[in-house]
Amino acid sequence: MKTFYKQNKNSIFWLGCGVLYYVIVRYTDFSLPCPFRYLTGYLCPGCGITTLLLALAQGDFAAARSANIFLLYTLPFLAVSIVARTYYGSARTRYLDKFVYPCYAAALLIFGVYRNM
Repeated sequence: MKTFYKQNKNSIFWLGCGVLYYVIVRYTDFSLPCPFRYLTGYLCPGCGITTLLLALAQGDFAAARSANIFLLYTLPFLAVSIVARTYYGSARTRYLDKFVYPCYAAALLIFGVYRNM
């Protein structure tokens, strides 16, 4: 158990931050505003992720889908890639860095443009 904690200290920290943010948003209605939307008036590709995760936590798939459809359907991919990177390390996941993540980022940007049209 001690070895697991040493290897995954960063992951555990960020997971804890996420859980804390969830509790704050869920029970106080305080959330961080999107700076891109504040400055431009347009939705960024990530807008709606807080609403999406809150809706998923409550089991409301329809609300999650309307919050951010792209991230909803690619969330399993992101979760698996984070676990693979944590478990196998960056040396074995170079393919993700060189090809998959850039393609994912391009698709996310295309979605961001499309959702504002």
